[in-house]
Amino acid sequence: MSVFAVVPVKKLQVAKSRLEPVLDPVGRAGLTLHMLRRVVPALRGAGVWRVLVVSPDSAVLEEARLLGAEGLRQEGSGLNPALEEGRRRALAEGAEALLVLPTDLPLVEPADVAALLEVAGEEPCAVISPDATRSGTNALLLRPPGALPFSFGPDSFGLHLQAALRRGVRVRVCERPNLAFDLDSPEDLARLEASGGVQCRPRRA
Repeated sequence: MSVFAVVPVKKLQVAKSRLEPVLDPVGRAGLTLHMLRRVVPALRGAGVWRVLVVSPDSAVLEEARLLGAEGLRQEGSGLNPALEEGRRRALAEGAEALLVLPTDLPLVEPADVAALLEVAGEEPCAVISPDATRSGTNALLLRPPGALPFSFGPDSFGLHLQAALRRGVRVRVCERPNLAFDLDSPEDLARLEASGGVQCRPRRA
């Protein structure tokens, strides 16, 4: 199965804004790049066919190149439009499946990506990996790439399930601890640092 992965990344100066109380802009940018350096190798290590990083930030696109991924400069604004830009590239390249993996998964390993691919199998389906509260979507694999519309944002897990039901798309849920942990809040960062997952000195701007 030729899987085309899309990794969306915001402009570094506005990335991880909810961490503003504990990290200054330089720290937040550094953390975002740190997580990108985790996500792209996890995808490549699992044998994903193509990895595309979509971002309006030239520094992010350069980092993607250094990691062996392709870069696509985002033309529109917002997460779901960025993913649509990535989907168009995947369809143009003849991808059989599309995997969306955000950068805020600091614990993700190649084995987690491999598990997503294994759950997907070879039949048309949508594989959804929810966050720890089962409200958000932390990974989404679509076979074929246009199987579902993107509904990332509040309550995206339920929205993706509802879209699959409306379209008659078979859904498989893949729950793994490393995929369920998304770094979004100061509390998340504190837990990650306590586990030794990343070392950041919390500081205000």
